[in-house]
Amino acid sequence: MPDIARALAIGSAVLMGISFAIWANWLRGPLLQRLDGQRESNAGPAAIAIKFLMAALGLSAVAAVLAIVGWISP
Repeated sequence: MPDIARALAIGSAVLMGISFAIWANWLRGPLLQRLDGQRESNAGPAAIAIKFLMAALGLSAVAAVLAIVGWISP
């Protein structure tokens, strides 16, 4: 059980890193310019980053539960 929890925790960390990379690239990317001269942000990459972050949260929660169950039961 601890091995599965460790693997899920590593997967969660990888997903969190991917989410951060998408978010950081989105911050540096060009903003769209509307016809009235104002800038509009491109929300597509931010939505993908949020989905990866939520998946990382779910995986880390499962990993934590498995680790606690493995710690309690011999």
